[in-house]
Amino acid sequence: MTILARHWVPSAAVVPQERGPEFLGPVDGADWSEGHGFYRGFFASFRVRAGKAVWFHWPLPTPVELGGHRVALHSLSLLWETGDGALLDWATVQHGGMDRIELVPRLTVPPSVPVPFEPAPEFRPYCPENNRQLSEFVLPAPLPLRFGVQLCVMVSAPEDRDGLVRFYGAGAAFVAAPG
Repeated sequence: MTILARHWVPSAAVVPQERGPEFLGPVDGADWSEGHGFYRGFFASFRVRAGKAVWFHWPLPTPVELGGHRVALHSLSLLWETGDGALLDWATVQHGGMDRIELVPRLTVPPSVPVPFEPAPEFRPYCPENNRQLSEFVLPAPLPLRFGVQLCVMVSAPEDRDGLVRFYGAGAAFVAAPG
């Protein structure tokens, strides 16, 4: 199957569904980030409160037609990491407003591969230790598109402490629609 287009959006695109201090704690000692998260140029960090689960949504540029031909969604990608006991433990894709396809079942951490990053020595003081993971979600069959798509992931914190999630970006791949 030939990929016609790939789109990638940086971390600034992610939107938490649940906000406020009861869902999101301060990140990296920045008190102002409580309830909102900490958006940086190269990643977005959120501290999910103990015992809570928060959905994060990635609106993705979605071609529905290329060169006069309909397009289908082939797969989605997410570059992420968790810490302090947090789990990325559910993933779906939404399309057409309210239609949803489960990518990994609830309470299931998605398969991923490590994507190591070691900053140059002069930038080391500005970059936290990281354990970046790349998850690829290939749909069972291409999804013909008429409307936009978004990747949705749930992150849960353990009952006894706040958990950290960092997002580095998300993407989608598109193929020719069948038929």
